[in-house]
Parts: sequence; C-alpha cells; structure tokens
Amino acid sequence: MIEFHADDYGLFPEASRRIIECANDGYLSGISIMPNSPRLEECMEILKKECKKELKLTIHLNLVEGKPLSPAEEVPDLINEEGNFDISFEEILLANIIPGTKSDIKAQIKTEFKRQIDNCLKYFPGGKGIRLDSHRHYHCIPLIFDIIDELIKEEGYDVTSVRITREKPEFYKGILKFEYLKPLNVVKAILLNTLCFVDKIRHGDLYSLYNSDFSGVMFSGHMTYKNLVRILKNISSNRDAFKENIELLFHPGAVLEEEDADLITDASDASFMTSGMRLKEGEAVKRVRK
Repeated sequence: MIEFHADDYGLFPEASRRIIECANDGYLSGISIMPNSPRLEECMEILKKECKKELKLTIHLNLVEGKPLSPAEEVPDLINEEGNFDISFEEILLANIIPGTKSDIKAQIKTEFKRQIDNCLKYFPGGKGIRLDSHRHYHCIPLIFDIIDELIKEEGYDVTSVRITREKPEFYKGILKFEYLKPLNVVKAILLNTLCFVDKIRHGDLYSLYNSDFSGVMFSGHMTYKNLVRILKNISSNRDAFKENIELLFHPGAVLEEEDADLITDASDASFMTSGMRLKEGEAVKRVRK
C-alpha cells in the first residue's frame, strides 16, 4: 500500500484546504498536523466538514515554526526575544557532543513535545494509537529520538509509528531523468539516512514501529508529476526491493494569502511554504489519480 502523505496541515485554513483538495480530488491519504498552530482547532473542524474521506493523522512535532505551547520561561533556549522558535537542526545536533548543553536543551524539548502531543490527543480516536514525525525531520536527530523514546515510556503514549526518513536508492533509479535534482537535498538525504541508522542502533524497538519505506527528502518541495511518475515506475518495476507499505511525502499546502504569509516566523519556512512548487506538488497528487 502506498500512502500519499502531506505535511504541515493546520497552520492556516486556506493552505489546509489546499491539502484537503488533494484528498478529495487525488490520492492523498495521510496528513501531519502542526501541534502548536493557533489555528489547528479551526483547521481540524474544516477537515471534519470538508474532507470526503478519512485520512491517517500524524503529529508533526515542531521546533521551527511559530511559538511553543510551553511558557517562555520553561523553554528559553528554544526561542528568540519575540518568543518564536529559534533553534536550528545543527544546534541540536551539536548538543549531542558539546559538554554542558545536552541536558538543558533535552529537558526543554521534552517539556515542549509533551505539550504538543497532549494538545493533539483529542484528534486520535481511542484504540487506534498515534503516529509521530516532525517539521524538517528534527526527530531523526539522536537526541530527539531519545526524547521520543523516553516520553513514550514515561507517559504511556500509544505510539504506533514514528517516521523513519531513510530513503532507498531504488526509488531514484535513472536519477538524471528526474527534474529539480538539488545537491543540497542529496546531502540532506545522506545525513538523515545516517542519523536514522544511529537511531536504529540506539532504539531498535522504536525504530521498528515504522513499517513503511519512505521517499520525500531527495525531492523535498519538488515532488512534481514527472518525478512522482518516475518514482512510481521504479516501485512497480522493482517491487521486491520495497516493503509492502510505502510513504510518499508531499507539501501541497501552499500559503498564498498575504496575511497568512506575514505570520510565518521562520525565514526558510516562509520561502518554502509560499513557493509555487507547492501547487505543483498538489497537482501531482491529483493528476496521478487521473
């Protein structure tokens, strides 16, 4: 089974409606919800009323965009003077090895993640468990994977899946025939593959909860129709190389409304979320159905 999955649901209503269109008119079957969004409850009500099919939900743990759910005094190292998240992937990665920083940052992230998970539990029906991933794949950093493992054990969360962003090269056979191949995404894919390998060694049981193969980093923001068709052909022609379940990641929730774009707090997020490529990703999910 292939799950067509969209990240970043719930940040803004109109952007979220563009994601719902991919479910109603296309193959989209799963979404990750932004747990700290001030508009999340409104967007979840829109999902309930306007989406024509039931989608798989995942909590999109977030240390990048917007404000934390925790009081500022509880997470001072995660935010800037305006109270918005301001801690990079690299800073957390370095906290694993720099003496004196790991324990403070770890405790603050753990505090915030507990609030984010608790804020979303009401959207998960009893008995079905919850799924976890993260904005910009921060959860692949071993320190954060440690935190997730601890929270599950300490809080008794019924977590049924944590996304593992290890991409098999078989997805990308004939790589030169793809479009929008960017060296930076290749580096990101290699880095995340490496970090997930470390996570597997440290937390094999948690790692094994994810029973899907994954594609979405190599062409992050550029999962166009052409690229999607090539990936699907590679899956079809070499099916034995893949698990039964496969997750293909998209970002079709384009933020086109100026008043919403002005509220995006992270500069990289602003350029990524307002990009017209997000519309192309949405069209890919809808067009492939036809």
